[in-house]
Amino acid sequence: MTHSPTSLRWSLILLIAGLIAAGLHSRGTIEPRFSIANPIDAHEKEIVQPLFSPIELPRPEISAHASSMAFLPDGTLLVSWFGGSREGADDIAIWMARVKDGRTQDSWIALTCKQLEGLTHRVIRTLGNPVVWIDTKGDVRLHVVSVSYGGWAGSSINQLRSEDGGKSWSEAQRLILSPFFNLSTLVRNQVVAMEDGTIGLPAYHEFLHKWGIWVRFTTEGRVLQCERMPSDIGQLLQPAVIATSATDALAVLRNTNSSQPVIGRSATKDGGQSWSLMAPLEIPNPNSSACMIRLRDGSVLIAANPLANGRNILQLFRSRDGGTSWEASRIIERGEKGSEFSYPSFAQSAEGMIYLSYTWQRKGIRLCAFNAAWLDAGGNDNAAMESAP
Repeated sequence: MTHSPTSLRWSLILLIAGLIAAGLHSRGTIEPRFSIANPIDAHEKEIVQPLFSPIELPRPEISAHASSMAFLPDGTLLVSWFGGSREGADDIAIWMARVKDGRTQDSWIALTCKQLEGLTHRVIRTLGNPVVWIDTKGDVRLHVVSVSYGGWAGSSINQLRSEDGGKSWSEAQRLILSPFFNLSTLVRNQVVAMEDGTIGLPAYHEFLHKWGIWVRFTTEGRVLQCERMPSDIGQLLQPAVIATSATDALAVLRNTNSSQPVIGRSATKDGGQSWSLMAPLEIPNPNSSACMIRLRDGSVLIAANPLANGRNILQLFRSRDGGTSWEASRIIERGEKGSEFSYPSFAQSAEGMIYLSYTWQRKGIRLCAFNAAWLDAGGNDNAAMESAP
C-alpha cells in the first residue's frame, strides 16, 4: 500500500506534535526541588561579641514597619521597609537603604503609590510588607502588597524588577493568586530558591479566614503553583519557609488564635506540592510575625516575640536538628510592656555573618549583626543585646 506525500506529511506533523506534547507532559511531572547548600563551617571569625549592636536606619517618616533584606552582588546589604504617617495611610512609601560595615551608605524612597499606579495602571491607595531579593542576574526584585480599596483584606501582591539597585523599576505586574477578584493575598517573609531556577514565595490569605500559601513562579512572574497550607489549629498566616533538603521544607506561621498563642508549623516532603500541618512549636506567639533562616552551618534560627501578649521582647531560638527541637538563644531587645520590637527579618552574608532587622517602636527600623560563635557563646542568655541610644 502506498502513501501520498500529503498523508506522509500529516503523519510526520502528528508524530512531531505527539513528541512535543509528550515532552511537555514529562517536564510537567518533574517534582519541584529546593536549591539547598550543603552545611559549611561558618565560624570564620571567632567573635563572641556582635559585629555591631542595633543601629538605627534613617528615619525620615513618623512611622516605619516590616523590613526585608538581601545582599547585593557587591556584598552591600539592601534593606527595605514601608514608612509614612501610619500603617495603611495614603502617604505610605517603600523605602530602601544600603548598609556596609554597620553604616548606612544611602537611603531613598524606592516606590510610591503613584509610581506603582503608573506601572500597573491600577488604583493604589496604600502599600505595605515589601519583600526584597536578588535574582541570578544581580537585579533587585521586589514583592510588595498594595491595596486599592478597603483594608489589608483587599490587598494584592505586585512583583517589580530593578536594574539599578532599587532606585527605579523597569517592570511591574500583579501576581494572580486568587479567583476572588485576586484579593486578600499578601507577603511578609523571604523567598526560597528552587533548583530549576523558579522561586518559592511564602504568602498568605487574610479575608474572613487566614491561612498560609505557597506560591511557585518563574522570574517572569508566571505562577506555576499556588498551594494552601493547612490551618486547623487556628488562624495561621505570614509563613516563613526554609528548605531542609531538596524535597523537604519547614514553615513557621504567625498565630492569631488567642486561645492557643504559640507559633504554628507546617511542612512539605515533595518540594512544596503539598503541605501538612504539624504540632505547633512550644514558643509563645502574641499574634506577631516571626522569621526563620537556615544558617550556613546547617542550624536553623527563629526570631520571634516569645510572649502570650505583647511584642516587648525580641528573642532568637535555635535548632540543630532541622527544626525538630528548639532551644532559647539570645535576646535582642527587651522593653517595658507596651514597647514593640517586631516583624524581624534575617539575611546571612557569604562570610557567615547573620543580619537581623526589625521594627523598633513602630518609629524606625533597627539592624544588628552577629555570627554563630556569638550565638554559641551566649547559651540561654537572658541579657538583651546592648541597643543603640
